[in-house]
Amino acid sequence: MPRSMLHDSLRLELMDDVPVARLQSTERVFDRAVERVARLIRETVAKGQPHLLLDVRDAAFDSPSVVDRLRMVRQWAEAADGRLRIVVVARPEFIDPERFGVVVAANFGLTVQVFEREEDAFAWLRAERAAELERSASRPGRRGERNP
Repeated sequence: MPRSMLHDSLRLELMDDVPVARLQSTERVFDRAVERVARLIRETVAKGQPHLLLDVRDAAFDSPSVVDRLRMVRQWAEAADGRLRIVVVARPEFIDPERFGVVVAANFGLTVQVFEREEDAFAWLRAERAAELERSASRPGRRGERNP
């Protein structure tokens, strides 16, 4: 059963050992929402969590412009410091067909992906976890040891 609590205009819960933040419709200012998410990202990193699911389907502001997306992912990338994967669940009109925010985020060192459906977001996180476990298992051990 997920644990839930409110954090400013974000409702937080833990599902499948993944922190899930749901932006509430009470947040009507894009820049303020971006800052609150950045604060949450820093807290999530400080707790050692490697993943965050951010659900913005209830956002009360318009779809962000290209410039807004650039500023948003830069701020989130700085907050994550390369130690967090973020998956965003958004309404279709919030998702850029070219995935501009995803591409720019990668350039800033942030692994992020965006989906319309929460199920797809969790599937992506599971795949990312599996890939990380595989990479960890294939790394050489102590000096002189070989991986089978």
